[in-house]
Amino acid sequence: MLRRKLLLMLGSLVALLLAAAVCALLLLQDVLEDLNHVSSAALTGTTRTSVLGATITTIEAELNEIHLERETHLDRLIDTVETLNEQVRDLGQFFFIKEDGASNYQRLLEFMPIFVRHVGDLATTRDPELAAAHADLALEASVALRKEIAALGNISQAHAEREQQQVNVKFRWMVLGVAIVFLLVINISIMVLLRAATMILKPVDRLVEASRRLAQEEFDYRVDVVQHDEFDELARAYNGLAEQLQLNEHRKIETLHHVARTLNHELNNAASIIELQLKLLARNSQGEQSMAKPLGQIHETLKRMSDTVNALKRIRRIVLTDYLEGVKMLDLKRSVEEGPRPGESPSQTMVEKNPDDRTAGA
Repeated sequence: MLRRKLLLMLGSLVALLLAAAVCALLLLQDVLEDLNHVSSAALTGTTRTSVLGATITTIEAELNEIHLERETHLDRLIDTVETLNEQVRDLGQFFFIKEDGASNYQRLLEFMPIFVRHVGDLATTRDPELAAAHADLALEASVALRKEIAALGNISQAHAEREQQQVNVKFRWMVLGVAIVFLLVINISIMVLLRAATMILKPVDRLVEASRRLAQEEFDYRVDVVQHDEFDELARAYNGLAEQLQLNEHRKIETLHHVARTLNHELNNAASIIELQLKLLARNSQGEQSMAKPLGQIHETLKRMSDTVNALKRIRRIVLTDYLEGVKMLDLKRSVEEGPRPGESPSQTMVEKNPDDRTAGA
């Protein structure tokens, strides 16, 4: 029963700790995913706008070559414009375009057809003056495109910083929540361990105290452990042992009382005869001094025998003393006392006599 209680308590505690740890790991994983998403999105947005800027720079370089009437390959310029058009379309898939840069992206889409038209007219016209005019207009459109692309790059960076701040706040709250949860779990663990320690140490202390009392031969001491577990069984076993020892002590005392009554009966008869003979001797001696002393010694011996028998009837506990080396004898003087003297370790526990024994002893 006690093992089951301890296993249940400790198992629940371990399960609580594991659950808290798993929740903390899941929350941390979620925060790390948010950080990775923010970093990846910021890097991708910045990279895409940088690539757009580089493409615009390449186109502007080609247009400047045309404006300076140098030889250039219009096919390469047209391919670069197509690449720019695809890059602008791909840029519309990013989150910051939908949330913060929708107006800038819309203007970028408005400038792109103008830019493409002027580049196309530049590629198809044969008139040098008209080609130069289209080149100037294409340069103006490219400047407008560069402006919107730079704005989108700044918007992407600002959006990433805001999301970074949100993730930081989320991480702080997560750390605070995890700390509070683990403080609660630690306090609960301490309470559970204290409860488990109380369940073990309290009955152990009682049983140790009972063992000390049993060593001091206080057989009337009982252990009170109400836990319905192994300690309760041990306490019942101890109480049964103490009760059995107390009954055995009672039997010993009763046996001594029976012996005392038997001796008292026999000695009284013998003492009466001896007393009668002593009176006859005293009368026949007619006051002789030589007989007075022996007769007095006989009277004293009879009195001592009678006192010894009466002491046996008043025994309350059994105290042994050394008679010879390796031989014990009953110490009547200490056996009739209520309890052990101060500092004395009794050889047996004091046992009260039954009312019938007191009457018989009287």
